[in-house]
Amino acid sequence: MEYLSEDLNVAEQKIKNLEMQVSMHMDSIQQLTESLKETQRYLVKLAHNQMDLTKRISQWPYIVVKEDGGESF
Repeated sequence: MEYLSEDLNVAEQKIKNLEMQVSMHMDSIQQLTESLKETQRYLVKLAHNQMDLTKRISQWPYIVVKEDGGESF
């Protein structure tokens, strides 16, 4: 009977340790999820800015320049 009690205590301690580890992993996953969301927001802003910049550049008036440096109209 004493052996079963010790075995039960060991098993309970292992379960508590596993629960703590799972809790720590869940916290880490939560932090990584928040970091990933922040990174995604940054990338979306970057993509919008790049799209706006591309749109502006495509609307610039270009002047054709000859190789000798003179302008041609």
